[in-house]
Amino acid sequence: MTPFPILTLLAVVVAVLMLWLIRRDRLPVSHSLWWLGAAFVILAFGIFPGLIDTIAAFFGVSYAPSIAFIIAILILIIKALLEDLEVSKTRRRQIRMAQKLSILEHRLEQLQQQLEVSGAAPKHRQPSP
Repeated sequence: MTPFPILTLLAVVVAVLMLWLIRRDRLPVSHSLWWLGAAFVILAFGIFPGLIDTIAAFFGVSYAPSIAFIIAILILIIKALLEDLEVSKTRRRQIRMAQKLSILEHRLEQLQQQLEVSGAAPKHRQPSP
């Protein structure tokens, strides 16, 4: 089978775009690795079009293009799960930071009151947001 130049071009465009986004600090490296992996897979299917037939035959799938959709769906499910884990982790960190900030603000108010009682501090207070 002859290579598919459009898939090869698509893979190169995706790879260049990911590198540009990393360089401009628009996309974290951990997220871009997924896209670079996708570009590599697209490149492999573009250069070796018989690869999809080989994979389909290995898994016993009679219609080869359907294996590409199955693989894509599985990868997207894994990616969605990993993104959900990242969102949950970020949310937990945000809650902990808010709790720590609240504790620090309370402690600061206590210290300001102690200074006012002892007469060592001026009577004006910082406006709270």
